[in-house]
Amino acid sequence: MKKTIFAFLAFISFSAIAAGPRPEINQQILNSFTQTFSYAEDVVWREDNHLYQANFWQGGINIRARYDDQGNLLETIRYYFEKQLPPVVLAKVKKKYTGKSIFGITEISSDENTTYYITLQDEKNWYTVKSDIYGNLQRFDNFKKAE
Repeated sequence: MKKTIFAFLAFISFSAIAAGPRPEINQQILNSFTQTFSYAEDVVWREDNHLYQANFWQGGINIRARYDDQGNLLETIRYYFEKQLPPVVLAKVKKKYTGKSIFGITEISSDENTTYYITLQDEKNWYTVKSDIYGNLQRFDNFKKAE
């Protein structure tokens, strides 16, 4: 059920993006994209102020990749579940947040760093935990579930 909800929310966000006019993507960007994401499916492009974003699926993971007009990959945002989380991060989350289950992960990567926003839940609350690649955890947000 939770995977269905997560996939549905991702689909809605991509549908909203896809509604706009199709941008012109230069060959440098397309070459860079296909070299990095050769198995991308359902690719939708968006352009905003000379920055280009590809929204797509690859290996069951929902991805956004952002490029400059020279074809340089600036950032990726990936949405996935527990099984794709790096083991060192997963082990630390499971140890520190015993009794909570992982609902989904948002991974943001750039040249500078990779950050994981891990959404956890228990019977009464939602939690968002921020982690770096080493599993240094920090509670980012929490909400009570609706009754």
